[in-house]
Amino acid sequence: MASREVTRVYIDPPVLFASAGAAVSSDAAEALANLAETGHELILLTSAPVALPDGFPPLRQTSRIDPAPATSWYLTADPESCGQRRPGLRTMLVGPGPATRRATIQRCDIQTRDLHAAAIEILAREAMAPVG
Repeated sequence: MASREVTRVYIDPPVLFASAGAAVSSDAAEALANLAETGHELILLTSAPVALPDGFPPLRQTSRIDPAPATSWYLTADPESCGQRRPGLRTMLVGPGPATRRATIQRCDIQTRDLHAAAIEILAREAMAPVG
């Protein structure tokens, strides 16, 4: 049986928060645990170490996305971050985008309301992907 390639999920820290300046969303740990349990590698994009509350699945921390990501997702709360396309990297805007900048939002491959919805979207799209 062939081994399945691990899918990386790169996460900008603001995605973990319910709103700007708030504490880590109570749903964030559960959403990320669902991804970790299905074999996804979770990577927090940060230049300084981030302490997460108890109950979070392991998140590797790094300051950059692999230059040649294969089968990866990038979750961000900033629509401007979706502008740089890379083969193999699917971008997802998590949370409401700026209402006055509709064209910018279109740069992201997908938009979801929160991290829980993002995790469901990733799992659903991968379940429907062609085999082989």
